[in-house]
Order: sequence, then C-alpha cells, then structure tokens
Amino acid sequence: MNSLSKTKFVLYLAAIFLAGGVTGATVAVKATRQISEAPPSGHFDARYLKQRFQSKLSLTPEQAKIIEPILDKMSEELKSVRADTTKRIGAIVKNSYEQIGKQLTPEQRLKLDAMKKERSENNHRRFKPSPESPRP
Repeated sequence: MNSLSKTKFVLYLAAIFLAGGVTGATVAVKATRQISEAPPSGHFDARYLKQRFQSKLSLTPEQAKIIEPILDKMSEELKSVRADTTKRIGAIVKNSYEQIGKQLTPEQRLKLDAMKKERSENNHRRFKPSPESPRP
C-alpha cells in the first residue's frame, strides 16, 4: 500500500466509525424518548390516558367527552388482563418451584425457599403502587 492508499483507508475507517456513532446516538435518543413517554408500570389508568390524549391530541371539549368512556373501558380491560396475567404467572412459578423442590436435597430446598422469598420481595417492591397512584 502506498501512503495515499493508507491515508484513504484510515479516513474511510474513521468515516465508518463516525457514522456508526451518529447512528447509535440517534437510536439511543429515540429509544429514550419512547421510554420516557411510556407510563410507569401499571399506570394505564383512565386518568393517565385522558391526560395523555388531551395533551398529545389537543382534544376539544366535545371530543374529550366522547372519548372519555372509551378510555375508561380500555383502562378497565387492561387492568383485568394484567390481573389475569399476574395470577397465571404466579401459578406457573409456584408449580415450577414445587416440581424443582421435589428434586432437591433438604439443604437445597432451604436455598430454594430463600430464592422464593427474595423473588416475592422483589416483586412487591417492583409492583408497589406509586404515591400518586389512585389505587388504595
């Protein structure tokens, strides 16, 4: 390779590296925006939905009045789906832990019990309602 080819090669590599950095930064910014616009976990309540639709769509009072019952229904349906899913997940995990426990030594069962307790505490912390949540 002559010196001009080496220079071109280095410049091409630098351009590719720069393009990758710009692309990565763009994707990261878009992903961050989508995450920050999403409601906190479990907050698809009607109040949040109404505020979001009003702020994003600048609804007229007539539109808001028509859309409100639709959002109320959607919120209730989503809560129901989430409750059902949570029950199903709990049953699957409980059944799996019971099957696993049958295969373990007494010492290992104690460790499994500790794992179950830790999982329960983590879930309680993760799904604990926020102070501004309307739920009791």
